[in-house]
Amino acid sequence: MASISTMMNKPQETGTLKSHKTTINTVRDEVLRNDFDKSFYKKNITPTFIPSTHLDEVMNTECIGKITTVDGMYKVDQHDEAITITKGQLFAVTVSSLSESDASKLSATLSNPSHEESATEVEYQGNGEYKITSRCNVEGDWQMKIIAGEAHIKGSPVNIKVESLGLVHTTGNISDYKEHMKENKVTDVMLDKDGCILVSSRSKDILKFNQSGSFVSRIQVPQDVKVFKMHLMSDGHMVYSDDLEKCVVMCDDKYQKTISFGKGILKEPWGLTVNKTTGVLYVADGKAHCVFKFSIDDGRLLGKIGSEGSEVGQMNKPIDVTLTKEGHMIIADFANNRIQMFHANEKFLRIIVGFSKEDGKVWGPCGVTMDMDENIIVSSNHKLQLFDKNGVFIKRIDHEDDGLNVPIGTVISNRSRRVAVANNRANNVKIFNY
Repeated sequence: MASISTMMNKPQETGTLKSHKTTINTVRDEVLRNDFDKSFYKKNITPTFIPSTHLDEVMNTECIGKITTVDGMYKVDQHDEAITITKGQLFAVTVSSLSESDASKLSATLSNPSHEESATEVEYQGNGEYKITSRCNVEGDWQMKIIAGEAHIKGSPVNIKVESLGLVHTTGNISDYKEHMKENKVTDVMLDKDGCILVSSRSKDILKFNQSGSFVSRIQVPQDVKVFKMHLMSDGHMVYSDDLEKCVVMCDDKYQKTISFGKGILKEPWGLTVNKTTGVLYVADGKAHCVFKFSIDDGRLLGKIGSEGSEVGQMNKPIDVTLTKEGHMIIADFANNRIQMFHANEKFLRIIVGFSKEDGKVWGPCGVTMDMDENIIVSSNHKLQLFDKNGVFIKRIDHEDDGLNVPIGTVISNRSRRVAVANNRANNVKIFNY
């Protein structure tokens, strides 16, 4: 209260401080409403501090060093206090401040136990938020120490685990975890809201694995369906293509059906995605050789993109579709061995990846998705590749001896650059860092 009274002469902070004062008074009054001796609680009490030397001894013994913090002024975002990234990946740590200040007051150092260091950049974003960006080119455990002046801020040091590139985990045979239609092989993977990988395989069984490839649980859809491809919506609902009824189903978080799309229209619904801004559902149909559009609200057919053929803008067994941030469609044109891009208004734009068995091209593209950097991940017959949003080849994610055989679905983790692939012929899921 004394600190607040002292600062009340700053007009720009008066409103905030008055709010704090009101809150403090409300809490105090609530406490004093108890049946305890009110006169005791209203007395000025001088606390007695008993210093602890044990903590200092432990810190010095363990070579941690003393840490002082800038109390309350700056703090690391709680989701960034311990993070996992991939070797060489550019990443950002978010720091918030109680006041609008210059970014030069913050500095950060990134190092590992071998005393290797990596450069960091602190950038003020406005509204009391800072982004500290860096990358680590050596695997292992790193720490980012963030200071204001000479003192650590709250949440510093940030613990960072740097993982290797390439194949990191492989699940067991998917059939071993199923109860229904064990003969049907894996067809798609999707990241759920808890960070686990959901796996479909043309049955009512949806399998859940963690990102280390360990089996977690089996989910059984209440309806008789053959779940082919899946898409999780921002509101927690899921849409999936049903290979039994030849339609798309929307279900709630208990997998109960709420609405279906395209019965009698769709012939072979495969890949699908939803534009959360416009509320449009896109479905790639391998037998109708086009991509259908439906209203996610009421199931109305809104139109279709493409027709059967091999000319530009035509399709032959399109198997998957994804969207750019601008709403442009990127379509895996399977039998034409190419990736095509269409404008949000349905006009053909260009072929962004053409045919070849060499790296940088595609042969039988089965899955296409965008990562957080707007790069495109394409799974084709025997490889997994990374392109920028214009189709410029960046690198091959897998190695030839990783055992990919008709990979179909892909999924991206939220923090590290991680992709999971439904490895159809081998009937397992492979997880890569890239």
